[in-house]
Amino acid sequence: MPDRISADVLLTVVARTGFRKASMEDLAQATGVSRQSLYNRFGSKRALLDWAIQSLIDRSLAEALRALENPAAALVARLLTALDAWVGQHMVILRASPHGIEVAPMAAADPGEAVRAVERRLVAAMANAIRRGGPGTAVARAGSLAQALCWTAKGLAHAAPDHAAFRRELESIVGAVLAR
Repeated sequence: MPDRISADVLLTVVARTGFRKASMEDLAQATGVSRQSLYNRFGSKRALLDWAIQSLIDRSLAEALRALENPAAALVARLLTALDAWVGQHMVILRASPHGIEVAPMAAADPGEAVRAVERRLVAAMANAIRRGGPGTAVARAGSLAQALCWTAKGLAHAAPDHAAFRRELESIVGAVLAR
């Protein structure tokens, strides 16, 4: 059943109504799966939303890693696409309503070792991409640059007025960091 359930749909409902107001009936209706089936599979609304958040994290990491491995793209474009997959693409859900910001604390209130490990994988892959294709001065600092870019993308997702501005600003930052 989880393959039939869309994490994006679930998180959009939470963003629109808020965690407390999103009922299992609302979530069942949005996904086209019965409320009882959701309870049978997940046991609770919290467990269902934990699954949705983990699914989103896993999918985002897979997209980011694919972007980093794209041999046809320049390094700045690969890093930009990876960071957009990791953070930027979720701006729409986070800003869908005043409740959208509730989704982030659900994922980050206590991210746990599993989430930190996922982000470490992304940072390591970014560092490897910088080592393989970055300018000489960036190669020696690849790990630090990758971590800084990841942190920058997360901060920019909260500061940029929209997704287009996020991408423009991040492209400028990635280009400037690698040019040093």
